[in-house]
Amino acid sequence: MSPDAVGVGPPDPSARADAWVAVSSPELRGQLARAASLGERLVAADEARAALARRLQAALEVREESRRQGAALDEMRRRVELRRARVEEVVAKRDALQIVERRKEQLQVQIDRVLQLSGAVAAANRQLQEAKEVLSGEKARLGDLQRLLRMRQQSMIDQVAALYPVKVFHGLPHEQNLDTSTNGAHGTLSEENGTHILNVIKFPQVHALTFFGWQIGKQRRKQKDFSEKDLQRSAAVLGYAAHLKQHLLLQQSAPVSI
Repeated sequence: MSPDAVGVGPPDPSARADAWVAVSSPELRGQLARAASLGERLVAADEARAALARRLQAALEVREESRRQGAALDEMRRRVELRRARVEEVVAKRDALQIVERRKEQLQVQIDRVLQLSGAVAAANRQLQEAKEVLSGEKARLGDLQRLLRMRQQSMIDQVAALYPVKVFHGLPHEQNLDTSTNGAHGTLSEENGTHILNVIKFPQVHALTFFGWQIGKQRRKQKDFSEKDLQRSAAVLGYAAHLKQHLLLQQSAPVSI
């Protein structure tokens, strides 16, 4: 029988004392004792339940606090990871900017070098153009000089041909160049068949030149006696040769002007 069925409330010392006084039957006293013991056990069970409830509540609170702290730690970890990612991004951007700055400096150095080289190339090109212009002018000047020299050469040839009675013979036999006089006098070539030097100046293969009938450039044999005609002819030839040499020297020493 439960304490509620017998009309017994929560254990109270004064109520139990009154019950012991009012009831004197041994059986009732036994039942009351059992009821009192049961009430005490119920009280102890209630206290234990309350303590367990407090412990459970404390455990729940601890668990809730742990969960809250775990959530806070997770949030903090997430923020730390986010901040670390931002820091890494900032560091990566800074490194990239430094690399870009270094490459910009290198590129600027290369641009400056290319500009210097392009300036040098432009200067060299200008010098080359100037050299080409100077060379073209020099070539034109040399052409004019060659033309003037050819004109002077032709003028000298004309003057020599007009001043000196020189005749040219081609293909003379060697026997005709020999002395034909029996007394040792030098034989002369006839100038009637000779060609004037002005007409044969373009032909370098000249075999014989005569000057007053004397063959020029031919080695002569020594002879003891000379006639008056030979002496006069030799003097004339030497005079003409000296005058020709002086004339050629004057022509060669004269500057050629354009």
